[in-house]
Formats: sequence, structure tokens, C-alpha cells
Amino acid sequence: MGESPVEVASRSLYRLDTTSLSSKVYERLLAAIVRRELAAGQALDVDRLAEAFGVSRTPVQTAVSRLAELGLVEIRPRRGTFVAKLTAQDVHELFEIRCLIEVDAVRKAVRLATEEELKAILNRVHELQQFFSGDRYIDYYAFLERDRQLHSAIVALGRNRRLTLMYDQARTLIEVTRASADKQIGGAALTHERHTAIAESLMARDSDRAEAAVEKHVRESEQAILDRLHFSTE
Repeated sequence: MGESPVEVASRSLYRLDTTSLSSKVYERLLAAIVRRELAAGQALDVDRLAEAFGVSRTPVQTAVSRLAELGLVEIRPRRGTFVAKLTAQDVHELFEIRCLIEVDAVRKAVRLATEEELKAILNRVHELQQFFSGDRYIDYYAFLERDRQLHSAIVALGRNRRLTLMYDQARTLIEVTRASADKQIGGAALTHERHTAIAESLMARDSDRAEAAVEKHVRESEQAILDRLHFSTE
């Protein structure tokens, strides 16, 4: 005999609940890595994490596998699972991806974006001002999150869903490196100036200016990370 409707429904609900749990565990582990509460090279014990989260091993294993696919966790056979260490070359490659996608997005945005969408970008730039004063950040982690949302919104104007997904993955890894810096680091004023230049270029529908502004901002952001942090070049 086949499964009854009740049995099928119960099994499906169990899977849905497991998926939901693994997503919650994934988000919490991701946040801990981004905020450096879990340091690069730190071992991750699935059993202890499961106990800490109050869940079974399965949601934790699923979450860890997702983080490994993203490049944030290394699973070493017979040795264990560890928070990944990003090198200077990793950072350079990530910023190359970011630059290519953002430049392509603004090139298309000057043609495809509506006035309302472009105004929304400018508004996001203005909203970021609440997270810094002068050249110093008031809440660096909050700024990072809003900054990520701003750039993701710009990329979305390019109307390419797959590029947007690729971009979001690269940005997540970039945030890990950025969050390693002291939250009191300066540079807020220059970043705001660069954001404003991008938004105003888009509002003017000036493709050349927008592309140049994005490339300048991305290159400066990459160099700032490399200057602040000590990476292995291996």
C-alpha cells in the first residue's frame, strides 16, 4: 500500500520544518562569521552547534554545507570543518567580480531604470548618512548592511537575475573581509562622496560618468581593505 495523504503531508511538513531550521541556522552562522564572532580558522563542531541551537545535526550540517559552497567554510576530510581564511588574491578576485557586474548594471540602468528607481537609489545614499558622522562610522555593521542593500539595488537595475545572484554571493564574502576592520575606522566621508557620484550620474543618465564612478569606488574599496588588513599571499 502507498502512503496515506496524512502520512505524505506529515513527511512534507517535516521536510519544510527542517529546511526552515537549516535556513535559520545558516543565517545565524553567517552573521557570526561576518561579525567575526567565529574567527577565520576556527573549528566548527556540528554536534556542539546543534546542541547550542537546540536542533538536530541535520539542519546544522545543511547550513554548514551552504556556507562551504559560498566559500566561508572549509570541510577537510578526516580533519574537521573550519571557518575559511580569505587571502589577498581572494579579495582581488571578489572585487573583480563586483566591478564587472556593477559596471554592467549601471550601463544598463541609464537606459532601463525608471525615474522612481533612480530616485530610490539616491534616497538610499542619503539614508546612509545616519550611520556616520564626519569621517567616522557610528554603527559600522549597520552601515555595511545598508551599503550592501544600496549596491544590490543598483545591480538589480541591470535586469539580470543571475548576475544579481552572483553579485550577492560575492558581496557576502566581501563583507566578511570588511567586517574584520575596526568599526571605528575612518573613510565614511569619501565613501559617501563616491556613492553620491554614482547616484547623481545615474539620475543624469550619463553612462560614462556612472561607469567611471562605480569603477573608482570599487577599486578604492578593494585597496582600503588590503591596506587595513593583513592577508596571507599564499
